[in-house]
Amino acid sequence: MMRKFFSIVCKSLAGMFVYLITLFAFLAEQQSDGKLAMLAVIAACGIVAMLAGLALSGFAQWRRDTGIVLLAATGFTAFLVLCMACVFSSDEVMKFMPPGSVDMFDSYLTGVAVLLGFAVLGGWLLRQARSRSANPA
Repeated sequence: MMRKFFSIVCKSLAGMFVYLITLFAFLAEQQSDGKLAMLAVIAACGIVAMLAGLALSGFAQWRRDTGIVLLAATGFTAFLVLCMACVFSSDEVMKFMPPGSVDMFDSYLTGVAVLLGFAVLGGWLLRQARSRSANPA
């Protein structure tokens, strides 16, 4: 029972790291070395957390669990980005923001590419898990 609990905690932590990666992918690329280093550290932490969660569950259903983590994190990030875009598009809100405060999130192409990449990978893993459970070898 405790193994399952800690497995879920580790997988949730991995989801938080995936969320951070997808969110930080939208950051401006003025200092790309710092951004890449930060993303690499966050990715390493996320991989370690996911592997710990999978190890605690005996790597049973690893495709399904990893796909769920990736899709949940990318879905949450997409929702957050959409909400922030709606908020920042309002002239009323922008009156209260300091000038240039939105400029730090201007790497839309990279952000959307990373978001879609993780979502496609998560969906593919879920599909693989479903096809394996339907056709056990």
